Amino acid sequence: MNPSMRGSERRKRIQTLFLHPVEFYRLSEGARLLGITPYALKREAEQDRREDYRAGGTWRFTWRQLAYVAFRTWTLAEIQEALGPEAARVLPPLLALRSVTARLPEFLLRAMEIAAENDGTTLDAWLHFEMMDFASGVVERMETVLPGYSRAFHYPGVA
Repeated sequence: MNPSMRGSERRKRIQTLFLHPVEFYRLSEGARLLGITPYALKREAEQDRREDYRAGGTWRFTWRQLAYVAFRTWTLAEIQEALGPEAARVLPPLLALRSVTARLPEFLLRAMEIAAENDGTTLDAWLHFEMMDFASGVVERMETVLPGYSRAFHYPGVA
């Protein structure tokens, strides 16, 4: 994310993407909407499957492709905060954030804080990333006991 992007600007971009989606975005539109450079958006596409982002020799992004990049640009907390009550309408129910309290040994907490700082992120964002790695290994098993798990895990993709 562009660290100089003000909260109100980020909120407006998130609301535009998730509340007013369009079928396709040009490279310049997608980059502007995400608050990143066109080069950074191309790099994201090339790390995925470049051919899926090209149409007739030009860069073209579907809403779903841009939303994937959005989830790597902004945290889920930023997205939900920006969407406010509309989050419940546009995001899968199991993506709703819930605060938890956990008691951990000091060495683990300090290690996580240092890892988050080294990654240039918050502890919340770092834990989210680490827990998504865990979640990827239990999708099939969890879907059988918690319907909607796969949809939430794969969002904005199709489960």
